[in-house]
Amino acid sequence: MLGLNKGKIMNLIESLKNLGLNEKEAKVYLALLQIGKSSAYSIAARSGLKKPTTYVILQQLIEKGFVYNVPRAKKQQFIAEDPEKCLANAKEKLEISQKQLPELLALKNKKEQKFNTAYFEGINGIRESYKRFFQLMKEKPIEQRKFVGFYAKVDTLETEIQKFFDEWNEKMLKLNIKRKAITTYNPLIAEKYLNKIALEKYKIETKALNEEKYSSYISYISIETYDNYVHILSQRNLQAILIEDKDIANVIKQIFEMVWDLVDKDKEGYIKFSSDEN
Repeated sequence: MLGLNKGKIMNLIESLKNLGLNEKEAKVYLALLQIGKSSAYSIAARSGLKKPTTYVILQQLIEKGFVYNVPRAKKQQFIAEDPEKCLANAKEKLEISQKQLPELLALKNKKEQKFNTAYFEGINGIRESYKRFFQLMKEKPIEQRKFVGFYAKVDTLETEIQKFFDEWNEKMLKLNIKRKAITTYNPLIAEKYLNKIALEKYKIETKALNEEKYSSYISYISIETYDNYVHILSQRNLQAILIEDKDIANVIKQIFEMVWDLVDKDKEGYIKFSSDEN
């Protein structure tokens, strides 16, 4: 393009992209601005594009309001719209879109929400998943820091994960986070959680199910639910998933409460340790 160095041309092209043009459209528009009223052949020569391509792009620019045909010309010719008018049109379109934004957002809220998921793998991934889950509760008022969980066996945990869970329990204690938990019974569970000291320390109300009767359901998987979030941990495969979905979270909570109540009726199938405060 005559009279313009490469850097200047690139800056102008980027400016036109901000107005909704692609690179080829910008080149054709700039060429037409320089040479004025012209045919597709001349515009192609100035822009460096092939004539068939240039003709297609000119039609696109006409639709976007950057170019118009010369009326009643014997040979088809084109003129570039004034840049100030193009900018004014772009501003007007933006203002119209901004006015419609509340309605667009309303439509989004009415639409069926897709749930968001995050996947984590390995011990470090599990640490990160709990870090996010922990942060969600940390941001809430103290009275809302409560969650429920189905817990896997703890006697099969790797040492590093067990150490992390101990740290996790301490953090929850400092932030006054309370839990209701269903897990399988074994001596380690009894020693750590099924006693008054553990209840006061960890603020956790626990029902430990008979391991022989219930282990096939919750042996290696933990499911924790808080607010609109569900955290699923596979300790056998060292994988975790954090799901954000209100409906899924509510279903898990309802299942938990149903199991919690049913366990009370199965006197031979559980050991409960709780307090009147919970």
